[in-house]
Amino acid sequence: MGGSDSLGALKQSVVKVMTVSDSPDYEQPWQTLGAAPSTGSGAIIETPQGLHVLTNAHVVEDATFIEVRREGHERSVVAEVVGYGETCDLALLCVEEQDFFEGAKPIPIGELPALGDSVNVLGFPIGGEQLSVTEGVVSRIELTLYVQNERNLLSLQIDAAINAGNSGGPVTANGKLVGVAFQALEEAENIGYVICAPVVEHFLRDVESPPYNGFPDLGITVQDLESSAHRKYLGLPRTRRGILVNQVHHGGSCANVLEPGDVLLKVDGHSIATDGSVQIDGGVRIGFPYAASMRYVGEEIPLEIYRDGERSTQRVTLQRYRPLVPGRPRSGRPSWFVYAGLLFVPLTRAWLETWGEAWRSRAPATLVSLYDHGIRTSQRQEVVILQKVLADKSNRGYHDVESVQIAKAQGKRVRRLTDLVRILDATEGEFVVLETANALRIVLDRKLAVERAEAILRRYGVPADRSPDLQLQSRR
Repeated sequence: MGGSDSLGALKQSVVKVMTVSDSPDYEQPWQTLGAAPSTGSGAIIETPQGLHVLTNAHVVEDATFIEVRREGHERSVVAEVVGYGETCDLALLCVEEQDFFEGAKPIPIGELPALGDSVNVLGFPIGGEQLSVTEGVVSRIELTLYVQNERNLLSLQIDAAINAGNSGGPVTANGKLVGVAFQALEEAENIGYVICAPVVEHFLRDVESPPYNGFPDLGITVQDLESSAHRKYLGLPRTRRGILVNQVHHGGSCANVLEPGDVLLKVDGHSIATDGSVQIDGGVRIGFPYAASMRYVGEEIPLEIYRDGERSTQRVTLQRYRPLVPGRPRSGRPSWFVYAGLLFVPLTRAWLETWGEAWRSRAPATLVSLYDHGIRTSQRQEVVILQKVLADKSNRGYHDVESVQIAKAQGKRVRRLTDLVRILDATEGEFVVLETANALRIVLDRKLAVERAEAILRRYGVPADRSPDLQLQSRR
């Protein structure tokens, strides 16, 4: 347990994080939603570069201005982001005014607590200006879906409430940081989730040497093998366990190494049970992706597989996690392209969320399915959608077409948005022909599209026909 003495010292190292953010408007991707204030919490920690403030990535997401204030102090100082891990929802802040840290001892990072251990949650939840301390018990250690980017990583579940404003605050035991508060279970009371110490340490080590690569992924789709009939069908010996590889993702860690139909027996020395779990320290069983995710991008690890009646060991070089449909653009700002008033964007969860809190039921089912189940292939490395049509005589007949996936342009497959831009920039014929994934064809008069381009942009207040990142690529 934390103890009152150790808690008293820790309080001096807890900070309130005050942010002004300006988030992208994914419905009008060339503009932003405007400045909005928010608050969170953070902890002073020691890094090889000196004292810093550790908080959640979502606390400082799209920040234009950040201030931090220590518990019991009246002065706020300016801070800036020097490390940002969207996947693990962690961020590292630096403060230029080093006297800000005077009298504060950095909170040391501890070990992964055990089930039943008591922990303290420190932070500044909305509803008051003073530091709040609540006590809870570790009720689960498991892979949890991190809402920030919907990636399954190791976390703690505790029976203490984590409210708005608590995000980024330290969770401590015995005077050490064992995690960072980051999300709550909305359907239940007093259930909170904590980014655990091993994930924090992974993030801190990764940000030491930019660029930040995040947590690697094997890049495979699998299914459990709890069915004895299925194991017998595959020819597995009765004593052999493992899971079945169904898909190998293009460009992923296991590309050109594993094949659909392989049985994955071990990852980096961890034996995989038929339910897809591995055992970690303390006897806890957890999903097998943990074994690879806690290593680093670029590292090589062994995989033990069963293929065609033979057992073998393969080695893979770990790649960063690359979903077909990301949570939001890696740069933090959306890409977009306007041609003849047709607005094209990559599919992201951030765009799907423009359909509201019930986006999973309100957004087009085919696009939601791609987010949930789609994988990268050589023919599709990003989903390009026609978001909407900015009505004009150059696109007459298609004003009601929206939220459809673009499959081809001028008969050529569109693998990513940059493909579409390149194809349309190079088109010289009389017509422009686009094909959607559901076989709809859009035919435009190329000459009229070119003539009307500037007028469409002026009418709808669009600053250019493409986002800055695409402008840069076009000039290369």
